[in-house]
Amino acid sequence: MPLQEPVTPGTVDWTGENPGILLKNEDGTFSAMALFFRVAWSPVGQGQVLLLYGSPDEIESSEIAPNIMLADNLELAAFLKDQFIGRLAAFRNAPAFDTLPLHPAQAVRSSGDPMGHRYCETVSAEGVTVELVWEDLEAPKALELTPEQVGTGMHTMFTLLVPAKSAQIIVNGHALPGEIGERVQAGFKTTTAFLYFSETWVIPPEGA
Repeated sequence: MPLQEPVTPGTVDWTGENPGILLKNEDGTFSAMALFFRVAWSPVGQGQVLLLYGSPDEIESSEIAPNIMLADNLELAAFLKDQFIGRLAAFRNAPAFDTLPLHPAQAVRSSGDPMGHRYCETVSAEGVTVELVWEDLEAPKALELTPEQVGTGMHTMFTLLVPAKSAQIIVNGHALPGEIGERVQAGFKTTTAFLYFSETWVIPPEGA
């Protein structure tokens, strides 16, 4: 059956991959939060960006649990922070958001198999290596979400979601504390550890 509208109206904001891990304390607050971006197209080019809140409730952080951004395209990192991450309440409301340090990434690599048991993204910069590890991967779901169903509140989003049942954020060989939790997206239950592939964010035309 052909699509009703073969061309989605609006302006493409960016497209690529956007996996993340949100770890929680026993009381339900966040103990560590990470978003990774591998952007294939944006108005400011391609690149790879990691945002890590190792200490989500603190402005200042430690070497063991840093609040930091690492990127191989600094202009892309600024674009995502201002135009995308800043629209996600859980990240924008963190005390460290406004003063988050940005450092050039020296190496970025993926490993594992998203069709298998384990997948990993590793980002290194001077003095720090961050590993994001997703395990016990579930079957993928293809999603098409409206602005009311996404965190920014202003995009149409298309993606392939692979949820994980367990995950770790590892900084310089040290696993940050916390466990993944449950979340609801578009009416179905999933987890706070997720792989998003083929993710495209579109700003609908005015009045749509």
